[in-house]
Amino acid sequence: MRTIFLSVLSILFSASCFAGDIEPAFEALKASAVNYEPDGAVCEQVARLRLQEDYPEKEFLLATGIEYSTGGLTLGELDLVIINRATQKVVLVMEVKCWKNYGQALDKAKAQRDRFTWNLTKYPHQIRFTTYSDLHLRPEQFEGRATVFRSLSQAGGIRHGFDMELGFNLSELRDLRMRLLKCQAWGDCPRPE
Repeated sequence: MRTIFLSVLSILFSASCFAGDIEPAFEALKASAVNYEPDGAVCEQVARLRLQEDYPEKEFLLATGIEYSTGGLTLGELDLVIINRATQKVVLVMEVKCWKNYGQALDKAKAQRDRFTWNLTKYPHQIRFTTYSDLHLRPEQFEGRATVFRSLSQAGGIRHGFDMELGFNLSELRDLRMRLLKCQAWGDCPRPE
């Protein structure tokens, strides 16, 4: 039921989310029970909603916040991963950075991508993924050229080298995050488990 509700809201959201109005995004995200305390969480969730337009839920699974390790400490995190439901292959890994300094954000996104691909190449049989859902990823789902790596930022990022950008500026994303946090704190929106 929650999935259907979020799908309907994301369709409504997609029609007007790029006008700088955070209300459709708030409506689409308020039932998600995501922990919005980390600064990047709201940007990742808005990116997920944005990419649902190009990767419909019937055909693709969109997951955020996937940590990876070689069995010990966490080595890194993949901000947004898109999996083809039919093939179970990862088709897109999106590093999402909504920072004030675009240059530093893009450098960080590239470094995270490079760290992941290096570890995946060096330790293909040891790498483990941790998700906050029932998703179970395996290294073989990331197949060479079939997996595309991209970067996404807040509005304005394309002219600074990002592959994609959201329709919200940093101030609007911060306002959205604060609304979601207040809604959860007041008990009007589900809290993370």
